[in-house]
Amino acid sequence: MGLAVPTPASEVPGNFITSALWNASVYSPLTFLLNPPTFVGYQSTSQSLSNSSWTPLNIDTVANDPYGGHSSTSNTSRYTCQPGAGGWYTACGVYAPNGNGNGFRAVKLQVNGTAVLGAAAYLPAMGPEMGLVTPVKDIFLKPGDYIEVCGWQSSGGALGTALDSDLRTGLWVRFSHV
Repeated sequence: MGLAVPTPASEVPGNFITSALWNASVYSPLTFLLNPPTFVGYQSTSQSLSNSSWTPLNIDTVANDPYGGHSSTSNTSRYTCQPGAGGWYTACGVYAPNGNGNGFRAVKLQVNGTAVLGAAAYLPAMGPEMGLVTPVKDIFLKPGDYIEVCGWQSSGGALGTALDSDLRTGLWVRFSHV
């Protein structure tokens, strides 16, 4: 588990530099800056999406999550902001549907089940597998808020996600600032 966002120490003239003061004003902030909350996850198991329905995309492989904001057993589409780590996060998601030339494909980021304005992409299907990428967005998260990437497709039937060596559905989240 990582550190909470540090608060600057307020000092007065005449204070001695104690170990507690050193930890609060130097060590903890530097440790946090060197290890901020981040999350990188992607799919290793294909997921079927229903026709014309926004679907949170499962993330079953975690490459980086030092603060433990993702669970591989419950709510697997979510990255949850941990206690003490609220602030602005930079996020981006990818939806990688299997190849199919019918209809349209779309991807969006949402927080607590609500779409993030300006964080969606929508394209006509092109036949081969494709990766739809959300715009990179700065999003404010309070502890307990969750962010997820969602996919949508209108092929006329269910459509799975691609599992290529270089193309996967995924979510990337990084703490930016308080």
